[in-house]
Amino acid sequence: MYRPLLGAVLVVAAVGCRKREVVADMDYDDPKAAIATMESEGRESWEMPDRIVRSLPIPDKGAVIADIGAGSGYFSRRLAMQVPTGTVYAVDIDDEFRSHIESQRESWGTPNIQPHLAFYDDPALPEKAVDLVFVANTYAYLRDRVRYFKKVHDALKPGGHLAIVDFRPDAQPPEKFAPDPKYRLSREAIVAELQQAGFTLEREEDFLPHQYFLIFAMSP
Repeated sequence: MYRPLLGAVLVVAAVGCRKREVVADMDYDDPKAAIATMESEGRESWEMPDRIVRSLPIPDKGAVIADIGAGSGYFSRRLAMQVPTGTVYAVDIDDEFRSHIESQRESWGTPNIQPHLAFYDDPALPEKAVDLVFVANTYAYLRDRVRYFKKVHDALKPGGHLAIVDFRPDAQPPEKFAPDPKYRLSREAIVAELQQAGFTLEREEDFLPHQYFLIFAMSP
């Protein structure tokens, strides 16, 4: 779900009392340019995608994984290689990205990627069907996040996990990869929202230079 940032949307949600949720805007002008940015050669040096994937709680080679905010399939294909007899749902709201992944998955050697169109406020995943939900660089763009991640919770199998990789407010990542710092959430805010959605922080990895890497279990 990487997009050049054009603005912000204010979403008003009632949770006990009315409060404003500031959400970064996902709009973009050129899908092909967005894909080129996502696939830029320098990204591996700071995103460390292979190390991220190795650190995930993937139960076995037949696991079902949902990559929310799949974009160009940058993480989807790496996840799919870890579950050759399983499935990776490449979840995004944009049909251009769906078409790109669909056209490339065979050449990547990952026919087990299943492009999956969703919505700003709903991942549209089947209930109790997913072992791991992976969300990279997308959290700040999601709307009504507590409700959204309650739906993510519903999609997970018992014992499933949620992994969040997202930019710290004080980080200075390469241009176009992150929303303006004013739209980024603190680690504490992410943990608090996900606790409301039914998750407990299980562990945290600290090897990324610009991002949090938080792994959540389903709360008892």
